[in-house]
Amino acid sequence: MTAAAAPLPPITRRQALVTVGLMTALAASALDVTVVGTAMPTVIGQLGGLSEYAWVFSAYLLASTTTVPLYSKLADVHGRKPVFLFGLALFVAGSALCGLAGSMPALILFRTIQGLGAGAVQPISFTIAGDIFEPRQRARMQGYFSSIWGIAAIIGPAIGGLITQTVGWPWVFELNIPVGLLAAGIIGFGFRERFERRPRRVDWSGAALLSGAVVLLLLGVSEVGQAVGWTSLPFICTILAAFGLLMLFIRHARGVDEPLVDLALFSVPLIRAGLGIGTLAGIVMFGLTTFVPPMIQGVQGGSAVEAGAVVAAMSIGWPVGSLITGRLLHRFGARPFVIAGAAMLVVGTLGVMQVHQVNSLVFATVVCGITGLGMGLASTTLLIVIQGAVEWQRRATVTGLVQFSRTIGGSVGIGVMGGIVAAFVGTASSAILDPVGRQTLAPAVLAAGRASLADGLGVVYWLMLAAAIGSLLLAVRVMPDARLGEPATAG
Repeated sequence: MTAAAAPLPPITRRQALVTVGLMTALAASALDVTVVGTAMPTVIGQLGGLSEYAWVFSAYLLASTTTVPLYSKLADVHGRKPVFLFGLALFVAGSALCGLAGSMPALILFRTIQGLGAGAVQPISFTIAGDIFEPRQRARMQGYFSSIWGIAAIIGPAIGGLITQTVGWPWVFELNIPVGLLAAGIIGFGFRERFERRPRRVDWSGAALLSGAVVLLLLGVSEVGQAVGWTSLPFICTILAAFGLLMLFIRHARGVDEPLVDLALFSVPLIRAGLGIGTLAGIVMFGLTTFVPPMIQGVQGGSAVEAGAVVAAMSIGWPVGSLITGRLLHRFGARPFVIAGAAMLVVGTLGVMQVHQVNSLVFATVVCGITGLGMGLASTTLLIVIQGAVEWQRRATVTGLVQFSRTIGGSVGIGVMGGIVAAFVGTASSAILDPVGRQTLAPAVLAAGRASLADGLGVVYWLMLAAAIGSLLLAVRVMPDARLGEPATAG
């Protein structure tokens, strides 16, 4: 019997305890995403500020995305535990402040604090999991970690609605306090990391340059482009400034001994392929969750519950794919699973393009489930093999890069897609999506608005399909035949 086929060692009590703590922290982060969306209409009704609605989500996304590389580097320099606990403390503090917000600007500020903490919770959670489990155990456990998002997608909207209608919307945020404190207590007590402390510097200048580039890029595609046009001078200047800062970051990283992101990592074929596939897969994932609900609600006249159930299928398919990967990855290697996952993204997005013609909730649910299954097969596989291919001192960095690439791809993608939909529909989109508002529209106006929305979403779905095909082509052409625990080599 080969070592690869040897029985898995049993999970120790300490490993189980830390796993519970990590899953508790991830549950708080995942539920926050699904619960807040349900409560926001009530929040707007009480605080006002409909024009600032998008910033409640954008501020959180900007803060959580831009801080991932910095937190990942800090975790490699100072250890996982202090960085994880610091991020979790910020997340809990931001949650508490959100519950006390008396205006939309205050809520946006406090959501930013939440996002600053969330930027550490997810990548460092997966990094700790990579530290405490050997490669085959890690592959099995990732399925359970991924299941958190599936569960949150199912129960989150119901919890958000129940809390909002009973004790009030502030408790949607305050719920994170006991959950976060429980997770912090478990990790603080149960996680004992040992690593060689060496004098290392943190590249704060690089962090500032990269963060500035990401902020300008996301603001450009999500706000400036939609507000003043994609060919306008402000949009062009914003994007050029973003790329200018990115070029300065690359030049800076080449000139310092310990850069925020070691550019040598991009010369490793496995990491390079993983980040490229992850970026394109992020466009598909974020695009589906953002732009399938408008088809169900706006074009087909369905309810928010029906739209949520359709999108939840992706969150259910993801952990199923992760569990399959965890069971079989050690036998077949990474390449077949990544190719199969990318192929399912293509199949899923092809199905999404037919949702309007088929007009069936069952069909829409199935194609979203297929897409989620593909994400589970591809994304989980890439995370596991990339984590196992580098030494401890780089594991948090590469874990953060994997998460960062998917989020950046998705964030830029939905910014562009949102601009396309807005160009087709204009200001009528809110009335079409609102079950009450659309009743005030004349039948001819409603029909025309739905047709325009369907046309805009059709273009968006073509972009999603292009991203899925791109991920499949990358998987076939550049994905190496990596194995669990196999060290990465530069190419």
